[in-house]
Amino acid sequence: MSILARDKKQLTYIYSSLSHLGKQVLGYIQGIDKKVEVIDIVKENLGDTIWVELADNLDLSLAELFTVKNNDSSNIGDTNNFSTDDWLKIINKNPELLQKPIAVNGDKVMLIAHRAEILKFFGVDSAGLKKGLSGESPTISSTTEDENFI
Repeated sequence: MSILARDKKQLTYIYSSLSHLGKQVLGYIQGIDKKVEVIDIVKENLGDTIWVELADNLDLSLAELFTVKNNDSSNIGDTNNFSTDDWLKIINKNPELLQKPIAVNGDKVMLIAHRAEILKFFGVDSAGLKKGLSGESPTISSTTEDENFI
């Protein structure tokens, strides 16, 4: 059973406003037609169970989910032997470690590494569009099944 609300008609966007990528993708998120729940972990802590659930859904360890740089000013130290509890404490105190935002839509969960990946998450591309002659209006609706267009 999922702790995080999962609805196919709603996108949950989890990011850190201290992340450059997180802020960029937020612009894409704000332009979609679905209901969006935006969670900025700088302002709002996620529960430990939700972090563990997200890592499981992404098939990543918590260490892989967060970015720790060698010259990090947070003085975290050597992270090689950190337990799950250690990582949960660290992310709640250092939200800047979530450099890649997380998108959740129904059962789909994706760690966004590049801005355009949010479009892939929704299946937005030009597949199924017919190329028209110059001067003709383009087809902007789905012409095949199971495509999502913004």
